[in-house]
Amino acid sequence: MKIAILETVVPTGHEVEYDRGLVQELLDTGHDPVFFVPQNYPFKADYGINVEYLKGGEAISYRKAGFIKKTVLSITRELRRRRWFSHAKDMAESKNYDLIVIPTATPRYLKALLGSRLCYSKVPVIVNMQVFSFEKKGRLEQFLALAKKLEKYPNVHITITSPNHALSNLPNVSYLDPPFYVPSLIKPKGPYDGHEPLIIGLYGFYRHDLNTRLLFKILATSSFTTPIKLIMQTVTNNAQDEKSCREIVEMYKDNPRFTFTSAYLSDATWQKALDDTDIIIAPYASMQYIYTYSAMCFNALGFEKPVILSPTVNPEVLKEYNVGISLDFDDEERLKKRIEKFINTFQEQYPNYLNEIHRAHERYSFKKVVQGMLNFAQKNTSP
Repeated sequence: MKIAILETVVPTGHEVEYDRGLVQELLDTGHDPVFFVPQNYPFKADYGINVEYLKGGEAISYRKAGFIKKTVLSITRELRRRRWFSHAKDMAESKNYDLIVIPTATPRYLKALLGSRLCYSKVPVIVNMQVFSFEKKGRLEQFLALAKKLEKYPNVHITITSPNHALSNLPNVSYLDPPFYVPSLIKPKGPYDGHEPLIIGLYGFYRHDLNTRLLFKILATSSFTTPIKLIMQTVTNNAQDEKSCREIVEMYKDNPRFTFTSAYLSDATWQKALDDTDIIIAPYASMQYIYTYSAMCFNALGFEKPVILSPTVNPEVLKEYNVGISLDFDDEERLKKRIEKFINTFQEQYPNYLNEIHRAHERYSFKKVVQGMLNFAQKNTSP
């Protein structure tokens, strides 16, 4: 099948890896993926496939923009998105594409779609809500209203990428289980071999989070029979996170268990950092991962690294697969004992964690993601 990947998000990290996995799976299964992107699109990777450019202006990022600038850029991006979508429809139809996939969407994309010609596309369209969550007030109601408006367009289908299949009975909405992100640019070192110290990683954009602070306190002061080393990436996305990050560095910079890196990791350097780690933590208190998925968690498991998670980070995964531990941050003493037990028994329990990661990978994969997308396309392609 000839498949258009309609990508308008200015890539940071996660979108790059998702697109990489999606493209590779499509190629591996004999399909012909082509990127549809705005003019002068700032690709962060060479995916090795053809590119078609959309009329309507360049892609817009408002990372670290102030309130007023962000508002102006948001309006501009909304108008451009409608033009990109309309041109994508025309190009896909005129060049005989079989499917259009919008890989990373939010309700703003649904709104823009309704304001463009894309909703009338003869080519099936999948709008993938991949990193959007419903935890904030009004978001679920907004999404349901937009999905309802799109019901009358049979060639448009919404997918939600999450292990939590919370919504049901929506005729134009279905779920895709999120994929594990596997090494693709490096040769992985292989399973944990018993070396010391155990390397624990906190990667991705640092965010201010009380769970993280408590976890660091315990990692800094607990008695472990196995030596540990924690590596934290100090890249931030806003002023509050930057201030909090500086405080963390100041608190632990002289502790030999802690190492901080300000490197902006991407592509092979990102993959090498994960591969060099033994355990990956995603301790965030945010409720967003109840509804969406933690890219850090699914990167970790794709690299076959056991995880330390908060109770709100994709609890469905640990409920079904013993791939690490979930921590209760309400009781500091109990939290301390649980972490100490996990670290001190890690070498003994590691084979069990690895077997469970392999079992989970049968469910959480790009193969399953692509199968779900193609099932809709085949069902809606005219004979």
